[in-house]
Amino acid sequence: MKTKSILSTLLLAFFSFTAFAQNTGTLKVFSEEPVIVYVDQVQQPTYDAITLSAGTHYVKVLNKNEERIYNEIVTIVANQVTSVLIEADKAAVPAGNQPGINTASNPKGTGSVNIFSEFTETSVYLNENKQGTDIKTINAVPAGNHYLKIMKDGVSIFGELITVTAGQTTTVLVKNDGQVAEKIMEGKVKEREEYQAKKIDVLFTTNAVSSTAGSSTFFPGYYGYYGYSSSVTNTQQISDFKIIQGGVKEIGDMGLANAVSNTAVLNRYAQINSSVAKQTSIGAIGFLASLLVGIPLIIDMAGEKHFLHKDTPVHPKWETGVLAGAIVTGTISYAIVMGADKNIPSHYYRVDEAAQDAKKHNDKLKVKLGLPESYDVK
Repeated sequence: MKTKSILSTLLLAFFSFTAFAQNTGTLKVFSEEPVIVYVDQVQQPTYDAITLSAGTHYVKVLNKNEERIYNEIVTIVANQVTSVLIEADKAAVPAGNQPGINTASNPKGTGSVNIFSEFTETSVYLNENKQGTDIKTINAVPAGNHYLKIMKDGVSIFGELITVTAGQTTTVLVKNDGQVAEKIMEGKVKEREEYQAKKIDVLFTTNAVSSTAGSSTFFPGYYGYYGYSSSVTNTQQISDFKIIQGGVKEIGDMGLANAVSNTAVLNRYAQINSSVAKQTSIGAIGFLASLLVGIPLIIDMAGEKHFLHKDTPVHPKWETGVLAGAIVTGTISYAIVMGADKNIPSHYYRVDEAAQDAKKHNDKLKVKLGLPESYDVK
């Protein structure tokens, strides 16, 4: 049974291949200069022999400067070779020109094309000639086959051969389905890379910190340990958050505030740091003044010869009092300087404020790069 199944599969594959081969033809493009060939908007790796299904196909040829020098609808006949000759000195096709189409003398007459698109801000092309933005109707189109292409954000979201019949209207529907959205996103490689490099995330962290107070004494015994314990262990959950840009760089509160121009946070930072700077300056001045006063007194009191009271061999009370005052002033001033940093908060944002500003920044970045609002939303 297994052998029979394999044989049936092989026979089916053979007949399918035979049917395909009988319904295909060959396209050959001859050019003295290197060219780039597209068939139905798909670039071909080689153009000396292209196997295509029988029927009409849209062929576009670019020169080495990527200028369009040929665009025609070519009919492929089964089991036959269709040749296209590209002249070496052929000039680029000017914008708005439609080679091979003469509307005025077309004996087949003209028709129209109606486009129903669920997208906006699209560019409509007929035979590679731009018709405009968000075009709904194209009139006076010569009867016959044409290639209709619709672009959005630099990405082709529709590209098909259409047939126009004289005196009739050909209707085209462009639906906004998931595949089109994915195609648009796939075309925005640079935009997505820039977004990932500039987006801001607020990462919330929490750690458990344990502290033990008291004492305990244990002694090893035959069956285990014995003794007493009066220690108490307390565990606290400490929460914090980090502001990260591009997934790797920590920019801090000020980096986020500057990115979104949050004046409230910037003013809060300026006020606190101005207060800390004043406190540090006052403490530094007091400490330096105590040194300027205290050092000469210490030298005078430690030396055998006194230069502050030459006529008095015993240290006067004023000298001891001034030195004590200098020591107290220096100690207080030092405490003021060292305590100034304690007034600087670990964050100028609350975590919810930071998350809101990060979202505001990312949403604005999406708009700038032309990415949908739902992009990168988890």
